[in-house]
Amino acid sequence: MTLRPELSNPQISALFQLMQQAGDDILAVYHDRSRWQTDHKADDSPVTAADIAASRRLEAGLPDILDCPVLSEEALVPYTDRQSWQTYWLVDPLDGTREFLHKSDEFVINVALMHENQPIFGMLFQPVTGIGWWGGQDVAAQQGKPGSATVIRAEAVTGPVQVLGSRRSAWQGAWRDRLETAGFDVDTRSVGSALKFMMLANGSAHCYPRLGPTSEWDTAAPQAILTAAGGRLVQWNGEPLRYGKTSTLNPEFVAVSDPDLLAVLCL
Repeated sequence: MTLRPELSNPQISALFQLMQQAGDDILAVYHDRSRWQTDHKADDSPVTAADIAASRRLEAGLPDILDCPVLSEEALVPYTDRQSWQTYWLVDPLDGTREFLHKSDEFVINVALMHENQPIFGMLFQPVTGIGWWGGQDVAAQQGKPGSATVIRAEAVTGPVQVLGSRRSAWQGAWRDRLETAGFDVDTRSVGSALKFMMLANGSAHCYPRLGPTSEWDTAAPQAILTAAGGRLVQWNGEPLRYGKTSTLNPEFVAVSDPDLLAVLCL
């Protein structure tokens, strides 16, 4: 067992700067349609030149911030090689590629620091706005830029439950009946990428039910930030997500700003 690493303020600032650079790589493609070369992976999800450029930037730069392996969506490492990793970076270099292709601006970079297969720190960066979110086991959840950030907190439900879902996949389900049976009014809104988690973390929404496929790099960094803000992310049976699996696919899950909602939502 290795000691759990803690990122210093200079390391957090360096990570933000690296993600800004990766964001610039993404925007260089975003604003030049002649570079919109799009391929598809085995699961039919799209990958662009922006995904690849950002991944390469992060793979090269992250070990300079904390020297440990990097697992990126665009640079997968076989389970037989990564199963012994105690500490590693887990990266989605462009979360919301479909939003990128639809020019919605709702795409982010996700970077998590993992230890013993749990996210202990996460940072998200939105290239279009230049805004970041970060937090973890030793770091308060924050929004903005290092040196001028605001501490954020998830909010308890005091009125209608603000529920967020994906723009690009179906997400209506039994969760609505459970909330309404428990006496809650429900408002819904569609938002792209892991920005949904950040809206829970900063108090502007309450619930994100996920009923479609995701992978570990989609949830690790957002989970670290949301948990630091006081929210929760669990499977629908109430059990935590597991990381470092043979398959990187996640089960369906629900994320909430108010942990008391889990008593209503989980089976």
